[in-house]
Amino acid sequence: MSTAWAVNNMMSHQFKVGDTVLVGFPATNIKDDAYIIGVVQKITPKGNYQITVRDFVEGHDYGLSCVPIAVDSAGNETGQSGWEMWDNTKQLTSNGLQYIVPADKVVKLAKGQMNFIDRYNVYITYSRWKSNVPVMSIDRLESAEAEARYANISGMIPAFEIAKLDRASYFDSSNGRPYWPYESVPHLIKLMDHVIALLDSRPELNELWRAKKRDWAKINQSMETYFLIDAIDKAVDDAYFLLNEEGIEKADSKALKRLKEQLKYLGKIQ
Repeated sequence: MSTAWAVNNMMSHQFKVGDTVLVGFPATNIKDDAYIIGVVQKITPKGNYQITVRDFVEGHDYGLSCVPIAVDSAGNETGQSGWEMWDNTKQLTSNGLQYIVPADKVVKLAKGQMNFIDRYNVYITYSRWKSNVPVMSIDRLESAEAEARYANISGMIPAFEIAKLDRASYFDSSNGRPYWPYESVPHLIKLMDHVIALLDSRPELNELWRAKKRDWAKINQSMETYFLIDAIDKAVDDAYFLLNEEGIEKADSKALKRLKEQLKYLGKIQ
């Protein structure tokens, strides 16, 4: 994921001493994205960059990717172990330390900032769908898909496809009116058909989603897998909860039976 981000943000660009750059650490789930803004002080023999830090996103463990270099007030290396001075790898300081960062994570400042903003904006739309905001049109979800392509996070698009079907199950797409629970049933059948077909056609996804104890290390290896599992969870849970809504008995009996059969197949009903 991070390599693809760097490639699409001018990984091949050669920076020089004095350039202000962004060092990106995009996360599979986007909400944990992190980056460093720094000034290049040296280019190492391996082509990586030694920087002083101007700003950074807190919470990320930078010790996994950065090497601390001890320097004096003039920026000269002291020979002291930088690791001994760096006691909290989730914090970066410009006092007495510079950091060697991987070249494949370094991009132009403005381009890098815009990419992270674009990623965040797409994620916000997805999060708004998950939180059931009343104002969320299908058109807005389709726009988010286009924005995801532009931001190089197309892995989110299959989850947005579920989001669109989910939204259409609870709100009239022509005027935004919320459906009564019984009105949602035939739309949810279409949504569950989509989910079941998706799981049946992708054995690995099916196994990861159905696992009682989920393998999050494996799930986090793929943005598409991560967001699909997240979106399927919401879609299936919401459909299950609908069965307990007042007035659901007004639904067509055959349609209601079909929805229950789908939810049983998906493991929500025993």
